[in-house]
Amino acid sequence: MSYTPDTWLLSAPPEALPALRPLIQAHQERRPVRILVPSDNWQEQLEDVAGVLVVGNRRHTPRTALPGPFVTSVAGRRVPAGWLPFSILADLGCFANAAAEVQQRSGSGGPIALLGQLDDHVTRMIRRSVQILAGENGEPSIPVFWWTADRIIRRDLLGALRIGLGVAMYCGHGRPYGWAGYHGLHSRHLAHAKGRPTGAMLSLTCHTANRYRVALSFAEMIPLSGIAAAAFSAVRPTQTVDNWYWGINICEVLSRNPACSLGELILKACPPRREQWRSYRIIGDPLAPLLSAPDAAQACAGIWAPAPDDSPIPPGYLSEFTDGYCSNSI
Repeated sequence: MSYTPDTWLLSAPPEALPALRPLIQAHQERRPVRILVPSDNWQEQLEDVAGVLVVGNRRHTPRTALPGPFVTSVAGRRVPAGWLPFSILADLGCFANAAAEVQQRSGSGGPIALLGQLDDHVTRMIRRSVQILAGENGEPSIPVFWWTADRIIRRDLLGALRIGLGVAMYCGHGRPYGWAGYHGLHSRHLAHAKGRPTGAMLSLTCHTANRYRVALSFAEMIPLSGIAAAAFSAVRPTQTVDNWYWGINICEVLSRNPACSLGELILKACPPRREQWRSYRIIGDPLAPLLSAPDAAQACAGIWAPAPDDSPIPPGYLSEFTDGYCSNSI
């Protein structure tokens, strides 16, 4: 009989534990939990572990804190591992409450939002993703929403991210402070996306977990702002072909098991060559389930995000779009 590890391992300073208590309790309702302090060698205690969350000093970056999206046990088994910087208890508490809410959800997975900048390569990638998620019968088993920058403006996307999605996947260019799409969706905009948290936000792009000239990377700000239980992002430049590989694999895994955790998704979708995955990191809870808030699919269906020629533009919509960007608001 095969054995599937189920323990959630948390490595965190003692002073961070009160803020993390909601997430700890949410995991304890589902699985064994082991808590270690940074002086303990958690790398030697991975044999029965399904996922690791490392909370450490913010002077460590995602690139230096972990070697990749997973760590390897003594026996050679890959274990999903997430990083989170610790500096402000309020930020940790915000993350813990959001991640605990996601951890307590149930359902069949999804909905999935496919995001990206206005670019021919991105459009082809999103179209292929939709085809994969639709499966052989042409009908997705879970709701899928196409919200690229040619269909939705930044203000409306930020509102949509408050619904409580299962997964949001972005394709296109990225920077340490955010996405290039939507006329720039940056860390400073995330406060406008605060609502029901997304299970996980995946950025298949360069640099969004990089700290170059920013206090905290965009990927770190996503869970610390309570926008999602976890993020998956790169700490350095990535190859477009590798991002395509990731995207196709991710959609294939979700088409078969949309209710998996982020860690399961990354392990099953991981490309074979080290060069294809070593730039990526999990930020936040690696065992975050990719499940949505109740009635999220219905709320997503109410978001106005058609293809350019699909529907007439509502009255005043263009003026709001123009005014918003001229004033540099959301």
